[in-house]
Amino acid sequence: MIPDKNLFIVTSAVKPVIGVYSHNDRYKQTIESLVSVRKNVKDVIILLADVSVVSLTEEEKKELSQYCDIFLDASNIPLVRDMSAAGHKSHAENALLYNVLMNLKYDIQLQRIMQPVKRIFKFSARSELDEGFNIEDYDNLFGKFVFKRRISTWMNPVQKDATHLLITRMFSFCPSLVDVYLDVIRKNFEILNSVDTEHAHYVNIPKQYLVEFDRIGCWGYLAGNGQVERY
Repeated sequence: MIPDKNLFIVTSAVKPVIGVYSHNDRYKQTIESLVSVRKNVKDVIILLADVSVVSLTEEEKKELSQYCDIFLDASNIPLVRDMSAAGHKSHAENALLYNVLMNLKYDIQLQRIMQPVKRIFKFSARSELDEGFNIEDYDNLFGKFVFKRRISTWMNPVQKDATHLLITRMFSFCPSLVDVYLDVIRKNFEILNSVDTEHAHYVNIPKQYLVEFDRIGCWGYLAGNGQVERY
């Protein structure tokens, strides 16, 4: 079998403890994100991983499941749930991704789903793909991570190598790099008390595997102040 599908891991916290948007608004924005991915990526596999601190209702879970292929209720994962409840966004997101990838690697049913996957995207819920996104831009990138071009830090970080950051709203990697990325997450946790996840990714993504795009073709809401940013 020649892999011919793209997997979008959509990370979500519909009902968190922080942010300016109501839970209802975040719920609607999350559905719009899933619709955007389905509309813009042919034959996509969508995995929605949600770590709501306030539990989703069974009706909400059922509706969200209609917009994705796999729904993972990460509020049942103690480490992820506890970090999210404490407002540690960077820690929670890394823990969530780690658990999702470990499930994809070791769960027999998910292993079957992974067989046709040629590229894995991490996509933050409450984001949407725009006219600048072209899935064909990711062809012929075997063995590579793809991020938006690095940005110089505005901080004076304790971590001396954190001179730049990599936007983590959307990035992607070849399935051959799953173990490499799991190691990146482990290293991220060692420095997340001094920098956020975007600086940690810049420090720990092996640069020999890194490809940077000027535009990745998405936009999203900022939970802290409600602004919209384009990437």
